Amino acid sequence: MSEELSRRAAKKAQKQREKERIRVEKAYAKAHPTPITVVSPETREEIRLTRKGRYELGSDGKLTPNGKSKRLTHRYNVTIIILLLLIIATYAYFFFVH
Repeated sequence: MSEELSRRAAKKAQKQREKERIRVEKAYAKAHPTPITVVSPETREEIRLTRKGRYELGSDGKLTPNGKSKRLTHRYNVTIIILLLLIIATYAYFFFVH
């Protein structure tokens, strides 16, 4: 029984250390940001990620916050257009069929 309690205590302590390590790493990353410059996509994967260069790509290989915002805006606009077309199609169906 005491062995089981010591295992639980060890696991709990390990989880606590892990949480603390992650918290410290996030705080350090926030305090020491790495400078990211905008680059043009070079590889096929980067071109696909930026939709042929539409969205800004950072030097770290990920989209910049501005690029993410533009991509999300585009996705929302496409979704709204599709929903409007579905609403119109549904209205037309019920109007003409019944």
